[in-house]
Amino acid sequence: MAFFRQFPKVGYDFQQNGVITNIIDIFRSVKVDTIFLDDMSTYQYYQVRNGERPDIVSTILYGSPDYYWTFFVINEHLKTGLSGWPMNSDEFEDYMDLEYSGTVIDTEPNVKYTPDGTIADYENSLAGRFKIGEIINGQTSLASGLLKEKNIGMSQLILGGVSGNFRVNERIAGATSGSTVVTSRVYLHRDAPHHYVGSDGLEIYSSRFIDENLTSQGVRPEAADFRLSPVSYYEFETQLNDERGKLRVVRPNMIFQFSQLYSKLINQ
Repeated sequence: MAFFRQFPKVGYDFQQNGVITNIIDIFRSVKVDTIFLDDMSTYQYYQVRNGERPDIVSTILYGSPDYYWTFFVINEHLKTGLSGWPMNSDEFEDYMDLEYSGTVIDTEPNVKYTPDGTIADYENSLAGRFKIGEIINGQTSLASGLLKEKNIGMSQLILGGVSGNFRVNERIAGATSGSTVVTSRVYLHRDAPHHYVGSDGLEIYSSRFIDENLTSQGVRPEAADFRLSPVSYYEFETQLNDERGKLRVVRPNMIFQFSQLYSKLINQ
C-alpha cells in the first residue's frame, strides 16, 4: 500500500476564502512501541546489500514493494528519510570525493615536561594558532592551501584547494595569522586518522594521549602488549554506512498485522 494513503485527511483553507481543501495529515504519527511493545518476536534484522533500495528490500522480505515504509517507521536513523539509507558503492565514493577531497597536515605536538615530571607545554600544538579561511604556505615545498578546518584534538590542519605537495618535517606558516608549526605527516583527507583504537578496544580522539602515554611505535611502555591503530576517515565513514544498513524489520509473518494495526492507530 502507498504509505500516506493510511493517513487521515484534514481540511485546510489555503486562500483563506472559506474554500476548504482536504489534504493528507502528514504530521500524524504513531509511536511504534505502542503497537507491539517492542516484542522481539515481531522483529528481526536485515543487512542491506550494495545498491538495495527500500522497495527492493521490501520485495525480498515480503514479496511486495509496498511495505518499504515500515523501515522508516521502526528505525530511528531513518526518521529523517532517505538521507539515512546506506549509500551504494558509487554514491559512497562520490560522497567521499566531495566531503574528503582535501589534504590533512598532521602536526603531532611534542609534550614538554618540567624537571618534576609535570607537563609544561605542548610544542607544535595547534591551540591558538592559525585562522580558518587563511592560506597555509609550506616554507620548503612552497605548497599552499586554504585552511578549511582545524581538528585540535587530532593535531590536524585540513586544507582545500591545495597547490603543490606539502612535505614532512617542513615548517608551514599562516599567511594571515603568522602562526607556524612543523609538519609531522601529510595525508589525503580520506586517508588521515579520524581516531585511534587500542588493542583493548579503547577509542582515542586526541593525539595528546599518544604523546603522553605511548612510545612513537604506539606501545605503552609499561604494557608492551598494548597497540594503537589508526582508523582513517574512509574507514570511519565505511563503518557508519555499514551500520546504517543494519535494519530492524518486521518479521514476514507479522507484516500484514503490523500494517493493519499501524493504519488503524494513525487514524485514531
